[in-house]
Amino acid sequence: MDKKLTKVLISLLLVLIAALSFFPVARLAENAQLSKSLIDSIDDKTSTVLKLTSASAVASAGISAIPGDTATPIADKLADLTGYFLIILSVLYTEKALLTLLGAAAFKAFIPIACFIGILGIWVWRKGKFLAAKIALFTAAVVVAIPISLLISDGVYETYSAQIDRTLDSSEELNDETAPLAEADESLIKSILAKLSETASSLSDKAADLLNHYVESVAILIVTSCILPCLGLVLIAWLIKTLFGFDMMARVRPVLDPERSGRKQPRP
Repeated sequence: MDKKLTKVLISLLLVLIAALSFFPVARLAENAQLSKSLIDSIDDKTSTVLKLTSASAVASAGISAIPGDTATPIADKLADLTGYFLIILSVLYTEKALLTLLGAAAFKAFIPIACFIGILGIWVWRKGKFLAAKIALFTAAVVVAIPISLLISDGVYETYSAQIDRTLDSSEELNDETAPLAEADESLIKSILAKLSETASSLSDKAADLLNHYVESVAILIVTSCILPCLGLVLIAWLIKTLFGFDMMARVRPVLDPERSGRKQPRP
């Protein structure tokens, strides 16, 4: 077969791939059941984190009303967990945005661009074929890495979700017991405690156990919502460095450690 005809056929094939990727494939990817299930899972985690945030705030207020020196530090530690919940929420919203935007960008931008560069590589720019192959490989990683990392995190989360449910139940139970204390003035607290089946000491013990449950729940959420999903981003960053020679972490290090970046390296 004539070489020119071969180039024309390959170019037409690349145009067809770009058109299919931009129109039907991108639409199918956006409406895929896997994407919807992953987004629903992220929404469920977001709702759980919001419940934990509000429950911990109410529990902290109730625990601070328990007489004694033990309850106040527990209430303060419980209130400090709000910062961790905010970080987890930020990561969850970022994951949802990446899952939505990168999936659409892969089929509507990256693949058509790779096909266009591939056509240039066939006709006028020989290195374009290699660049097109790198972009195609990177696109495949984007399409696969993030969903797989989210699926792994969902599997781990399902294993430990019962622990988070127990934390919410324990928090609600303790809130019901400390609600009269939070609403009463100091002169009535002793009489209220006398009517309760639990003493101030036992309520403090329950508060300490609740704090432990919250710490465990935060650890579970950090692992399943932050660390495991970031494995996909680490793979993408490694591919960018390997394929295109662009070290993303080298650009981040001066921001994370400006003093070290500004320090002159000693001469050998």
